[in-house]
Amino acid sequence: MIYGIGIDIQTVHQIRDMLDRQADRFLKKVFTSNEIAYCENYRSPEVHYAGRWAVKEAYLKAIGTGMSGGYKLSDIETVRLESGKPHVILHGSALEHYWQYQYHIYVSISHSGDYAVAQIVLDINREHPEDPRR
Repeated sequence: MIYGIGIDIQTVHQIRDMLDRQADRFLKKVFTSNEIAYCENYRSPEVHYAGRWAVKEAYLKAIGTGMSGGYKLSDIETVRLESGKPHVILHGSALEHYWQYQYHIYVSISHSGDYAVAQIVLDINREHPEDPRR
């Protein structure tokens, strides 16, 4: 059963502007150390930061709170599985919310030009909950 769906689009130039103005503060507030290390491996890290930002926003929309839900953006981490598929790992209050509902998290990210987009689908499957910490 679908619990929630969220989608977000982010312009790369907005992320680039944030990085230019307040890189360390912005990065530490929004992204995990793993996300920072991943994005910084690319020639244009702002493209990958934009994708991860979009995942965080899409996730908050899927759970129905948006940015006003009191969750820290860094509690929603995007990692890349060995297959290349994106995967969401939850921490803190986002993880606590997960344990209440135990949904499967499906994520998709795409980049094109100056845009990154992400979609999250949350599917409740009580028989086989996943552990969102890995």
